[in-house]
Amino acid sequence: MSHHERRNVEAAEGAATAPPTPARRWPLALLATLVAVGLGAHALGLADAGPALAWARVHAAQWWFPAALVALQVLLFTFGLPGSAVLWLAAPLYAPPVAAAILTAGGCLGALAAHAFALRLTGASLQRLQGSRGFRILQRQSDFLVLCALRLAPGFPHSVINYAAGTLRVRRAPFLASAAFGFGIKTWLYAIVVHRAVAADRPADLLAPDALWPLIALVALILFARWLVRH
Repeated sequence: MSHHERRNVEAAEGAATAPPTPARRWPLALLATLVAVGLGAHALGLADAGPALAWARVHAAQWWFPAALVALQVLLFTFGLPGSAVLWLAAPLYAPPVAAAILTAGGCLGALAAHAFALRLTGASLQRLQGSRGFRILQRQSDFLVLCALRLAPGFPHSVINYAAGTLRVRRAPFLASAAFGFGIKTWLYAIVVHRAVAADRPADLLAPDALWPLIALVALILFARWLVRH
């Protein structure tokens, strides 16, 4: 490679790794703000569905109500808010398989909407970083098994997964498959816990060992399988 060609390659790499200009940082700041607001709402209990449950019981038998719960999840997940709070509306009102189907549909559609939102919003901001080594490493680490493990991890915020996947340009097919796998198992398990608690007229505890250990064990198994595949 000639000296002139080497200088051109170095210039291209420098452009790829240069930080985004201040005018292009606002989309990243907006995504970070939405995630922070969502995490704050979850931590402070602002997404408590308790007051809405009495109203929901009146309309639970209507044909449109499950679709409304799905739409509510999509809206919340798109803007980084805790869409998982809809669990406290669906699980007490429907049998666990039905509640899990509603929550999985809303979670997957909401994940796709948030992925598309983050991808479009950060397009210009990350254009220079997409060729950098750090960006490529993060992309490689965001494979199907890692996404499944994150979805199943108790307490891990879905908004972080959705926005990070869109920002890193994770392909939609493995992203959607991991969302369906994670939401399907996790919401089914949580729906069973909540439904039994309601039937027994006692508070539901999603942090109880019988709800946590299956998820933790499955996360460990998935990460071990990924290690085996890579080694």
